Amino acid sequence: MIPNHFSIATVAFFLLISVTSGLTIPATNLHDLSLDSGHTFPITFNAHPENFRLTIAAAVRSVQVQYPHAQLNRIEATSISGPLHNPRGLTDLRLFFADPSSLFSPAILLKSKPHATAWGQWDAPQVLREYRPRKELELGDILTSDIVEVVVTMVRAGQLAPFVAVDVVKEQGMTEAWWQFQMSGRGQGWVWVGDESGRVEVERHGTRERVALQ
Repeated sequence: MIPNHFSIATVAFFLLISVTSGLTIPATNLHDLSLDSGHTFPITFNAHPENFRLTIAAAVRSVQVQYPHAQLNRIEATSISGPLHNPRGLTDLRLFFADPSSLFSPAILLKSKPHATAWGQWDAPQVLREYRPRKELELGDILTSDIVEVVVTMVRAGQLAPFVAVDVVKEQGMTEAWWQFQMSGRGQGWVWVGDESGRVEVERHGTRERVALQ
């Protein structure tokens, strides 16, 4: 049941996202993703422009062609147009990879083209030579949940504030990857959603509390 203070228009908006976004996302074998291997960076992957999860998986494959030992450790997605409710507006993407074969683990950065209007519009990968502590674990080749599913889960937990960014990380001690949303508005903090469990936790003043789904 949706709490009474949620407006009908807001609830209808999120229902529209869930209907038009195809929340039932089939399990996908990473090797089934189609890529144009003849292209070089900068490149736009058009295979799955509406699916964040598969867009990231395709990008991981492409980077690993050039850097075979690269492991995805962090995803950052930011809005270039201010706070929003629709996750497709998070078009400024940054993927950070580590190379475990290197003692100093130089980072490899894949980021969106300037003013990208959709997911999968990438610049050439960059090697960042500075040392990066290995506090973040590998995310794997493909996420369990898509970003639209995660946002709908937040809504079910009563988190309807707009957001400006999300990071996907799996730090040491975590048993799964977490989506960490930076919420906007007075009194808002961070909202964490488990990639596998769907667990929702709200962080304010450094303390995280679990929120039940409605």
